[in-house]
Amino acid sequence: MGCSKGRRLLSLALCFFLLLSSCLPAAPRFPGVVRPTVKIGLVAPFEGRYRYVGYDVIYAVRMALQEANAAGGVAGYGVELVAFDDGAEPAMAIEQARKLAADPELVAAIGHFREQTTAAALDAYAEAGIPLVAPAVYTRAITSGAAFHDRRGAEIYRLGPPAEVLADALLHQLGALGHSQAALVTTGGPLGTALQQGVGRLPTAARVWPVVSPDAPDWLEAVRDSGVEVVLCDATPVKAGETVSALRGAGWQGDFVGGPELAAPDFAAVAGGAAGGVVFVTPWPFSETVSFPENLVSGEETDFAAAYRAVSNGVPPGPLASVAYEATWVLLEALERDVQAHGAPTRGGIGAALGATRRDGMLGRVTFDANYSWGDAPLYWYRFDADGVPRISSMNQPAMRW
Repeated sequence: MGCSKGRRLLSLALCFFLLLSSCLPAAPRFPGVVRPTVKIGLVAPFEGRYRYVGYDVIYAVRMALQEANAAGGVAGYGVELVAFDDGAEPAMAIEQARKLAADPELVAAIGHFREQTTAAALDAYAEAGIPLVAPAVYTRAITSGAAFHDRRGAEIYRLGPPAEVLADALLHQLGALGHSQAALVTTGGPLGTALQQGVGRLPTAARVWPVVSPDAPDWLEAVRDSGVEVVLCDATPVKAGETVSALRGAGWQGDFVGGPELAAPDFAAVAGGAAGGVVFVTPWPFSETVSFPENLVSGEETDFAAAYRAVSNGVPPGPLASVAYEATWVLLEALERDVQAHGAPTRGGIGAALGATRRDGMLGRVTFDANYSWGDAPLYWYRFDADGVPRISSMNQPAMRW
C-alpha cells in the first residue's frame, strides 16, 4: 500500500514537472547548457537638459537586442545591455566609461551622443581597448583616421558623417535658395567651424558673414543690420530656439536653416510659433520615414515606430532612435564576425571587425571610410510646418565624401 501511494506521488510530481516545463521558453541550445553571454554598453544623458536623448536611444537599443536574442542570440551568445547616465557632463562621461571598462564581460559600447562627452571619454575607452560606436557627433578629431586610432589604441567609429559633409550640404542649400550670403549664429561647435571653412572649399561664391554668438549682447543688431536673408545656425536646441524667436520678434522674415540640433524637441518647444518654416538637415530620419526591411523574428514587414512603441510602453521614437537602433546592429554584426573568425568575442576582435561593416539596414548601406566615419550616409531635409511639426521635404546623398 505504501509503495502504491509512493508511486502515485511520484507520478503526480512528474506530471507537475512536465506541466511546468511546458510553460518555460525552449532552451536556446542543448538541455542543461546555458547560453554564454556578452555585454555591450550604452552611455547617454538620462538626466539633465538632454535627458530626452537617453530615453530616445535606450528603447531603440533594447529593441535591437530583444530581436537578436529572440532569434537565438549572436553566434551562440546572448547579449546583455549595461546602460549608464553621463548627464551630458564630461567628467561624468569619463567616470561612466571607466565603469564599463571594469566589466570583463563588456566587449563594446555605444555613446555618448554629445560632442563634449564623447570626446572626454575617448581616453578611457582607449586605455581599456573598448571599441566605441559614436552616433550623432560631428567633430572630425573624434575619429580622425588610422593614425589617431593607432595612437589611442582603440577603435572609435562615427556612425554618420563629419561636420564638413553637413556644412557643404547647407552651403549648397544656400545657393538653392537663391542667396550668396548668410549670417552664421554659432556657439563654436564643429558645424559652425566647418561652415566658415567650407566657403573657400566650394566652387560657389557663398559668403558667411556676419559670424556672431547668440550670447553676444549685440548679435541681433549685427544680423539685422547686415541685410542677410538667410541665417545659418549652429547652436544648442534651446539657444537655436531662442535665436529664431528673437529674430522673428524683431521683424526679420528670412530663411532660418540649421543642422541636426534643430531636430531636438527642445528647439520647437522654445521657438514656439517661430519654428514654422525653419529648415534643417540631418543624417537621422524621423521614424515615419523609415521602416524595417524585414522583422528578424516573424519575417513580416514591420513599422519601426510601432515596434519601438511596443518596447517603450507607447512612447514614440524621437530623432535619435533610428541611429541608436542601427548602431546596435552594427555592433551585433561585428560581434558575429569576430566569433566566427576567432571562436570567442574580444574587445580587440570586435574593434577590428567593425572596419569590415557592410550593413544594409533601414538607413541604407552602412560602411566606414578611411576616417572611421559613415561619410556617405544619406541626408534628410526637414521643414517645420505652421504647427511646429518637422515634415520631410527631400533626401539626398552628400555632395562630397570626407
